[in-house]
Amino acid sequence: MSKNYVMLNVEDISYDRDNPRIKKALEKWGDQINAQRISFALHSANGGSSGVPSYDRLRDSIRASSGIVVPITVTVNKDGGYVCIDGNTRLAIYKEFLQRDVSGDWTQIKSVVLDPASRRDIETIRVTAHLVGPRDWPAYEKARYLHHLRNQEFMDYEEMIALCGGNRRDIERQIDAYHDMNEYYRDVVEDDSFRIDRFSGFVELQKPKIKDAIFDAGCDLKDFGEWIRDGKIYRLEDVRNLPKVLQDEEAKEVFLAGEIRSIEDAIRVVEKRQQTEPGSTKLTLKTASMYHLAVALNRRITDLPYSELRALKAKENNETIEQIRALEGLSESLDGLLKDVSE
Repeated sequence: MSKNYVMLNVEDISYDRDNPRIKKALEKWGDQINAQRISFALHSANGGSSGVPSYDRLRDSIRASSGIVVPITVTVNKDGGYVCIDGNTRLAIYKEFLQRDVSGDWTQIKSVVLDPASRRDIETIRVTAHLVGPRDWPAYEKARYLHHLRNQEFMDYEEMIALCGGNRRDIERQIDAYHDMNEYYRDVVEDDSFRIDRFSGFVELQKPKIKDAIFDAGCDLKDFGEWIRDGKIYRLEDVRNLPKVLQDEEAKEVFLAGEIRSIEDAIRVVEKRQQTEPGSTKLTLKTASMYHLAVALNRRITDLPYSELRALKAKENNETIEQIRALEGLSESLDGLLKDVSE
């Protein structure tokens, strides 16, 4: 495969319809996909967290610099035209500038042409550009792409690890989580209500003993999808508490009969019983196990009031600065511990 660095006419380059960042957004249009809708999906997929969408920041940067610095990557299609494999958002901005007659020369764009490019070459470009690149990419979309590489491109795990990083167990869990989410959650919600931010709950579902506990309790994975849909499990990390909740008859009843966040009430039932059992000691910071400390801190962070978050971000006083330092130290210790005990 050769790489040629050239200037290409923007109008001769088509978008990549298999771009992982917009694959889900394009599904709703089925066969009605066109350049305008792909451009809209690219704009929507590049939302930022700083108040200004990253698409808009990139557009302003390109306009101020009178062009891009990093070339886009294209392949030659069977009709002799070009398909953009990496840089679809940059291409969309050039096309937008041309359409809106923005001052400057936007007719040509810096490009790297891969010719010839095998299917594996193209997938490698997509992986390195999107899966392990610098831009945030929703976990669900990453899992979708891993599923695609494994089940449609038939890529073996060793090659996937080399391209994407991680380990086989993590990749298997993400692929299985993607399957379960689409099999048992998508069917119980309307398409417009399908929330990919619920994905981590299905990753938790793959961990040891979670599914066993669900089946042993007389439930199934469709029930799990409904618990996620209905918000019975609101904090997705609480999925890992399903075994102890479903094995306790009182807690199980509280959970199944309750409404939103009912698993949290069920967990309290279990914890209260544990503390009142003969021989149990009252939990204090000194007597609490690592498990109880981790659960308590996790809840505290999850339920952190906005006023406290704002104070931490602003570093309002010495106390907030000390809190941040303590959390940073805790994060480093946890990272080290988890690496030591990882599967």
